[in-house]
Amino acid sequence: MHEIPYIYSGGICDNDINEIYAGGEKANIINVEGKKRFWYAISPSEEVEVKFVRKDGTEEIVESIDEEMLRD
Repeated sequence: MHEIPYIYSGGICDNDINEIYAGGEKANIINVEGKKRFWYAISPSEEVEVKFVRKDGTEEIVESIDEEMLRD
C-alpha cells in the first residue's frame, strides 16, 4: 500500500452512498451482508481525496473513518 499503485479501501453501511471516488478513480463496491458493504479503489496517486456520492447526487469528502459505525 506504500508503493505505486496505491490501494484505498473501507467499509460502509450507508445505503444512500451510491459511488465512491479516491482521487479520480471510481471505487468498486462489494456487498458483504445486510447493509454492510466494502469498497476499494486503485490509484497511481498517493494521499488522494476520498469522496462519497449519495443517491441524490450530493457529494461528501471523507475526513476520517467512523470506527463506531463499522462495528455495528
